[in-house]
Amino acid sequence: MEPTGSPSGDELAILAADPEMLSMFVGEALDHLGTIESVVLQLESAPADVKLLNDVFRPFHTVKGNAGALGVTSVQELAHCVESLLDLARAGTHAMGPDEFDIVLRAVDLLTAMMRELPERVATGAPSAVTARRDALMEAVDALIAAGSSAAQDIDGAADTSPVVEAGAPVAARPGVTPRRASEATSTIKVDTAKLDNLIDMVGELVIAQSILAEDPNLARSTDERLGRRLAQLNRITSDLQRSAMSMRMVPIRQVFQKMARLVRDLSRQSGKNIELVLQGEETELDRKVVEDINDPLMHMVRNSVDHGIESPARRAAAGKPAQATLRLSASHEGGNVVIEIADDGAGLDTDRILAKAIAGGLVAAGTQPSPADVHQLIFQPGFSTAEKITEISGRGVGMDVVRRNIDALRGRIDIHTARGQGTTFSIRLPLTLAIVDGILVAVGRERFVIPAFAVRESLRPKAEQVHSVYGQPCMVQVRDRLIPSLHLGDLFGVAGAQHDITSATVVVLEDNGRPTALIVDELIGKQEVVIKSLGHTFEGVRGVAGGAILGDGRVGLILDAGGLAGLLGKGAAHHAA
Repeated sequence: MEPTGSPSGDELAILAADPEMLSMFVGEALDHLGTIESVVLQLESAPADVKLLNDVFRPFHTVKGNAGALGVTSVQELAHCVESLLDLARAGTHAMGPDEFDIVLRAVDLLTAMMRELPERVATGAPSAVTARRDALMEAVDALIAAGSSAAQDIDGAADTSPVVEAGAPVAARPGVTPRRASEATSTIKVDTAKLDNLIDMVGELVIAQSILAEDPNLARSTDERLGRRLAQLNRITSDLQRSAMSMRMVPIRQVFQKMARLVRDLSRQSGKNIELVLQGEETELDRKVVEDINDPLMHMVRNSVDHGIESPARRAAAGKPAQATLRLSASHEGGNVVIEIADDGAGLDTDRILAKAIAGGLVAAGTQPSPADVHQLIFQPGFSTAEKITEISGRGVGMDVVRRNIDALRGRIDIHTARGQGTTFSIRLPLTLAIVDGILVAVGRERFVIPAFAVRESLRPKAEQVHSVYGQPCMVQVRDRLIPSLHLGDLFGVAGAQHDITSATVVVLEDNGRPTALIVDELIGKQEVVIKSLGHTFEGVRGVAGGAILGDGRVGLILDAGGLAGLLGKGAAHHAA
């Protein structure tokens, strides 16, 4: 079909008159496009699978139909153009090859861009920014249909495409990983996320109010059994309501993993490396906000694994490895956390080279011998890179420090397990939700603090011989055969009446990314789930504080950040030893 050129502004008339219809159209189209991309990646490894081909055709047909009904001709024409190619493939008159898959995926990218720009176009009347790309893509589809077989096509130009390297075989998720189809899904209703977040906040307020009521001294003194039963029933209902409300925020990590599948496919072809992507645990659920914020860190890490971790085909052959590399992306629940792993069977981290670069860059003093685990953590330093040359994929010394910052912001942590010549595994541990935290409540003077339970390794009351003072340095607490630097929480926050005799205080051992910290507090109060409250912009830059919580007695307790506290060691915080 011939491209029609720039679509006129009249195509926006219906959507401009009905903002709700616009929102629904864009949302549904993006859902369909996400499904198409996922299924195409499976179809690429099984081009003769008619069922998968139909699963690609149907959502394209739906997008075309909806766009036509609403008069969005630019979207309708592009979708119809690609649909014509798919219809020929379904009829068995045009085989799906590498160029066909490329063109369908680029159509998905372009339609996604058109959907995302649509609300602004409706609001401002501005023309589409991708009209030239759309026309070029439609011409390329027509040429491919006319050719009747796979032939290299220059579709969007160098700025919008990645060079195809024949040595790089297409990558796809391992067979058996299939998207959930509409027919298999349970009945759902779309709700504005702002309304949902408001509901969650109100449930949180209800939980706080119930907790304050339960600890009211007047009710605690009451001997009325009927009142006690009613309060217990209120507690059960509130807890059930909180769990149900929190489950509304939970979404599968599948959508993020599908984006990584597309990324690995493109990077594989661009780099000339034959890579099999294995996806595990796509149905693992976690907080919607966490899913949104983990996308960029995972993208950086996948790029890093493909560019730096996985060797070239020649190097793999020289090392006696299979020509096809394996990159595994998995997610699973562990306690109250989600663990995401990015594992490759590449060259592994070169500890000596990382250390040499760190010494040359002044990150490590010459002559020191840090542990391998500490050396590996250096890759998260800003600007750090061991790349021999800058590539289009990575190697510019940016990215891994962004990963660490983003993971810290999600109250998570990242660990590295590597073996030279065998590969590297990055393990990211994240909380299930950002709305509540399972914490250990501690007292310092009259103040109360909450420490996230996942960061606490143990607690103890040290004897005098376990406390060590070093000239001009923070005091250390010996826990078995390990000397751990300490922080006095009372001094750190200027709490009056804090216990300064460490042998009479309690030491809570925290651990963040392998770095232990002995936190000195007055006493442990107990374990408690608390609703996290933001402290606002005023306290945004305070190190060691992740938020606040309203406790059962009505007081506000600060929620501590283990990573931030570890970063304060040796930076002027006051320390006391017995």
